[in-house]
Amino acid sequence: MSADLKTEIKKVLEKVKVSALSAPPKIIEFTTESDLFASFSTLCDSHILSAPVYDTQAKEYVGFLDLRDLVSYVIHAEKAKNTKHVCLKDIIVNIPQVSDVQVTISYLARRHRFKPVPQAASLYDVAVSLCGGGAHRVPVIGADGRVINIISQSVIIKHIKQHLGELPSLNAITVKDSGVGTSPVIKTSSHASAVSAFDLLDTTGRFGMAVTGEGDAIVTQTCAHDLKLWLKNPSSDLLGQPIMKFLQVIRSQDIDIQVPVLSAQDKDTLSYVIQKLEATRQHRIYIVDGSYHPIRVVSLTDLLKACT
Repeated sequence: MSADLKTEIKKVLEKVKVSALSAPPKIIEFTTESDLFASFSTLCDSHILSAPVYDTQAKEYVGFLDLRDLVSYVIHAEKAKNTKHVCLKDIIVNIPQVSDVQVTISYLARRHRFKPVPQAASLYDVAVSLCGGGAHRVPVIGADGRVINIISQSVIIKHIKQHLGELPSLNAITVKDSGVGTSPVIKTSSHASAVSAFDLLDTTGRFGMAVTGEGDAIVTQTCAHDLKLWLKNPSSDLLGQPIMKFLQVIRSQDIDIQVPVLSAQDKDTLSYVIQKLEATRQHRIYIVDGSYHPIRVVSLTDLLKACT
């Protein structure tokens, strides 16, 4: 992406201060003394993947508690075949069997950096912060040092989409010419077991991947949202099923219907990609060839890195 286009995007994002953004009536957060089971239950019940953790003694935040960490322990246990999971509490209780260290809420939270911005920061400052260290959400800190808002990648993309009229270059540059995206695409066969698919996600540190069927054509994707659904009613037996069967079962219980997979072509413009992602609330779009083979994936992170 050209330096001129990046400058145009920077100007658009710098116009908005985070203090002007609407904030939720209540921020869900935990302390280093919080019960691990109760905290993970709150994440599941609140339909969120992570929340900040505050050290009441040090008077500072130590990081984010993230549901995906729980999945890592599940995968290790399932591969070892030494336990069965039928409820969330089973997973928490069995963590010591697959961990060499004492797992506390503080230990888990420190694995996910806490890099806040002040209320005076701009959306551009947030975008830059979101590009480093694997963070997908940036906390906003008030005068008292406590979190008053949390801004996600989707907020930045939505703002860019709303101001495409000020960014005509995004409608002139194609995905191919921009070089935006990641290749090769992490993928799994539709016949592979769910546990092997999520093991691949865990070991690669990715948030989502393509599921391919006959002829290696993309048929759907699986991501952190699916793991969150499974954690509501964890089942070892279901993890042993083919990934397509697994997704069919857990998604049938989801009231928040989402587009299972998004695709575009190299010839499509970045403006088109941004509009499609924002309209569907998805975090990634797969670039496919004429046979629907996924050749590249463009995530919100990829877009933010390209824009900044």
